[in-house]
Amino acid sequence: MGLTVSLDTNVFVGVLNKEPLSEYSKTILDRIDAGALGCVVSTVLIAEMCAGYHAAGQAREKDDFLTHLEASQNYEIVELSIGVADEAGRIKTETGLRLPDAIVVASAVKGGARCLISNDESLRKAVKFIKVASSKEFVDETRRADDHPE
Repeated sequence: MGLTVSLDTNVFVGVLNKEPLSEYSKTILDRIDAGALGCVVSTVLIAEMCAGYHAAGQAREKDDFLTHLEASQNYEIVELSIGVADEAGRIKTETGLRLPDAIVVASAVKGGARCLISNDESLRKAVKFIKVASSKEFVDETRRADDHPE
């Protein structure tokens, strides 16, 4: 497994809803599933995804999502520990991010991710703590690196 990234909820939601950047987000999820990328996932992301599945009455899809995360060796779930909570509090204070977003960032940092992939521009406030890229930026950047290895 190569680079370890972290994902914001909107990467998964974008693929499900076929939103504008969904082709890039799908490429990233496919790379994770293939083992080309490792992925750190915050329990906040899982809660947000489950809330969406519950709201849509999609219990089977929710269960499939959870089973996939738990069964895959390519996803590491970062739970909301005291250390993550403390880091999230510091990130929220320094960036002005909403607490759930600060927890996602703190989980990425504590989980050892090198990049947080989010299609939410507000998460760029966290650049002091971790590299932040949209799914398009990440895919374009990694394609260029693949095309021009050093």
